[in-house]
Order: sequence, then C-alpha cells, then structure tokens
Amino acid sequence: MAELTPEKTTITDFAVREHRSLWTDAWQRLISSNTARMGMFIVALFVFSAVFAHYFWEYEPKKDLDYSLKLKAPTLVVNEEVPSVHIFGTDKLGRDIFRRVVHGGWNSLRVGIVAVSIALFFGGLIGLVAGFYENIHMTSSEKLTLFGFTGLVMGVMPAWIANQPFQALLFAGLGIVAAYFVDFYKGKIQRLLIFGVAGALIGGLPALLVSGATALVCTIWGLITGILLSRPLEGKFFSNVMMRLMDIILSFPGYLLAIAIVAFLGPGLEKGMIAIGVVSIPVYARLTRSAVLSVIKKEYILAAQSVGEGHGRIIFRHLTPNILSPIIVQTTMGLANAILSAAALGFLGLGAIPPEPEWGSMLGDSYRYLTSGAWWAVLFPGLAIMFSVLGFNLLGDGLRDALDPKLRT
Repeated sequence: MAELTPEKTTITDFAVREHRSLWTDAWQRLISSNTARMGMFIVALFVFSAVFAHYFWEYEPKKDLDYSLKLKAPTLVVNEEVPSVHIFGTDKLGRDIFRRVVHGGWNSLRVGIVAVSIALFFGGLIGLVAGFYENIHMTSSEKLTLFGFTGLVMGVMPAWIANQPFQALLFAGLGIVAAYFVDFYKGKIQRLLIFGVAGALIGGLPALLVSGATALVCTIWGLITGILLSRPLEGKFFSNVMMRLMDIILSFPGYLLAIAIVAFLGPGLEKGMIAIGVVSIPVYARLTRSAVLSVIKKEYILAAQSVGEGHGRIIFRHLTPNILSPIIVQTTMGLANAILSAAALGFLGLGAIPPEPEWGSMLGDSYRYLTSGAWWAVLFPGLAIMFSVLGFNLLGDGLRDALDPKLRT
C-alpha cells in the first residue's frame, strides 16, 4: 500500500474564490443578460446615429423643401414618379423622412441628457441634504446657512410684490441674525415678538413707497416670516419642507405641469428641456432621500462621525458612492421618460420650433394624412420613439438586476 507523504498532499479550499468588486460583478451580470444586451445595442445604435448624423451628415431644415415629392411612399429604387431614393418616404413638404428621423434623434438625445441632468442635480442634491440632516444635527455655520436661505426664500414674495429686490436680501440678513438669537437667547415669546415686528417692518416700510395695499400685504407676509425665523429651525424642518414641496409638484399630472411651464416660458426645445427636468426633480429627490435614510445608520457613517469628519465629506465621500445603484437605474429609465415627454410636447406644438426635425413634431404634422394612406409619415417617427424608449427601459431593467447586491455570488 502506497504511503501518503506531506509533499503529495494538496488541499483545495472551495470556499475561496477570486475577489471581485461590486462593479465588476455588476458588469459581468449585465453583459450576461439578454435583456441588457438588447438594451445596450439599441441605445448604442441610437446614440451613434444621432451623434454621427449631427456632426458628419450636414442638414439644413430651412432649405429642405420639394413640393414635387409630397407624400411619396417609401422606395428603394429610382423610377419615373420618384427620381430619388427615399427608404422612409417623404412628408407633406417633400422632405426625406429617413434623414429627418436620423437628425431628429440628436434633438431627442439632447432633451434626454439635459432634462435628466437638471432633475438629477437638483433632485439628488435636495434628497442628499434632506435625508442627511433629517438624522444629523446641524453645525452653527449650517444653521446660519439654513436661516439665511429660509429668509431669502420667504423674502422673494414681498420683493416681487413691491418690485424691490433688496427686500429679499434684508430678509436673508434677518434670518442670519435670527440664527444667532436662537442659539444664545432662549426667551421664546421675546424672540417671537422681536422677529415678528422686525419682519413686519422690513416687509411693510419699503412697500409704502408703492401703495398702502401693497404695504399691508407685505407687512403681513413679513410678520409671518419673522415668526417663522424666531423658531429653532433644524434639519428636520428643511427635510419636511422640501419633501412637502416635492409632494405638491407630484400632485400635478406630469404632462400638464410640463405644458404649463412651457406655456409660461414659451415654445422651443430648450424650454422643453427645462420643463421636463423640473417635472422630474421630485422623483430623484424622493429616491435619493430614501436611499440616504437606508444607509445613514450604517457603521461606516458612524465611524466617520466618530473621527470628526466634516458633514460635506461624509455626504460626498461616504454617502454618495453607496447610494448610486438605484440612482443610476432611475437615470437610465429617466432618459426614456424624457424622450417620451419631449415627443409629447412636440406633438402638441410646444417642442422644437419648425422646421427643426423632432420626432414628436413630425408625428403632430403627419397624423392627419393617415386617412389619405400616407402611413409612412407616421410609422417611422413613431418607431424611432418606441425603439429609443424601449432601449433605455431594457437597459434600465438590466442595470436594476445587475446592481442588486442580493444577486451577487
């Protein structure tokens, strides 16, 4: 019988595996998903065609006009009736639909990126600050900032009514003074009287130069502002106010609110970007706040506090990297929603200004010709919207599964 020597003995540890980061695991799961691969392919095709067409395929929509080719069906060969190839057909002005669909992708891509950037920046910042200070006490400088910002925001109303912008700055100064009084002067009734009267005077006296009625309204508003600033405002106050403001915005139907904003700002693609971005801010604010609340009590946050790290460093160094997963997924799906919203505004005539190519406005210009059999004028812009939105949604679904830590093996 052969002897087993130590040199011949090998031990296999099946519990040990190669260390991989969360992002490496997420990428491997993403590329192994058929849904995610399909979404990446559609998104890559959409982005490549839009960017390539914009920079390397010159198009001047104001000069693109040929009434002799009005509403010609798609054709792949030249014939007597149609002396040029139009694989998607032509529209009511004889313009090549394929070219306009491809160039319209650049406008839709711009709307998606700019609108989502607006919503992500402002909504993410509001959610980060609201979620963090809901559970962490503010420092003295942060309280000064909160009081000053509150006074500035409240002072915008009387400044607008009386058409005297300096009033907003006076209320901001009142807020900074109130922050010192709240910390060092504990008499609640005295604070309420002092700052109530101060707010009424700041609001009413400058407004007397306009009219008595204006002075009365501004005095009442200043009194309310002073009483508010006399209270010990904390992070929970900011969080509650911001979240209630987000609830108010969410209470309006998204498309109707976007239409109202565009109607106020005026038509145009840039105005549509702003409207879609503003409407989407509450989604990112609520998502970011909920993500912050889920990790704010984790050990690494408590450890950072215990060694005396600043609040800004904790927010951007420790909190932000650990809440990115749901925000990345929402950003991807938000691009699809922004493209769809831009198409809706364009369909209603509130998007790109003609003759600028944009998928929604192309649908709005062509749907009435369906009864005459010109189906191609509606089909291809509609397919472009459908596939671009589908691509981002599929990619978002794949990212959601890939970034789920419960699926990490």
